[in-house]
Amino acid sequence: MTARRLLPGALGVLGGVVFLAAFVIEIPTEWNRWRIVLWDAGGIAVAVATFGRHAAVSRPLALAATIPVVLAGAGGILWTLLTFGRVSPFSGDFGLAGFWIGIGAALATAWFGLVAAWLGVVWRPAAALLAAGSLMGIAGMDRLGLTSPANPTIFGPIALTGLALAALAWVALGIGVMTGREPGRAAMVPVPARDPSV
Repeated sequence: MTARRLLPGALGVLGGVVFLAAFVIEIPTEWNRWRIVLWDAGGIAVAVATFGRHAAVSRPLALAATIPVVLAGAGGILWTLLTFGRVSPFSGDFGLAGFWIGIGAALATAWFGLVAAWLGVVWRPAAALLAAGSLMGIAGMDRLGLTSPANPTIFGPIALTGLALAALAWVALGIGVMTGREPGRAAMVPVPARDPSV
């Protein structure tokens, strides 16, 4: 296990585990910001670490899947860091910018998961869960008005379930990066045709 695989893989696992922690314990607001930063950073790390393997199958698809995750994750990290010191970061134009960054990040992550599942060089179930969970998580975004603490609906549990699935998927993909295992890759390797003259 080399540092080249260990560091980004561990960051992906850490981001997913820390994100899941909020489902078990109450996390203070200031710590929660760093939890979101780790979530975005872990996603970027895993996407970049798997780029080479994806590019070996299809470089255009690898670029199309990786670049949005990196850009959206970087935007999310920047926005989250800028919330420090703000009393009401989710209101006004700043909050609107955060909403669109969140939408972009969810769509980018879902697209990455779909491409990864299609290319098959990472664990397909994890990639599929990442895609589905990311899309489900959108339902809980406040400005959509589908659910709220004052008016809870079925979209609340759907969103929370989706976020948990996405976090578990990042953990699984991070472990895959660390170990270098590619469960679905064998199916993508063409079998040489047998020479009938032999």
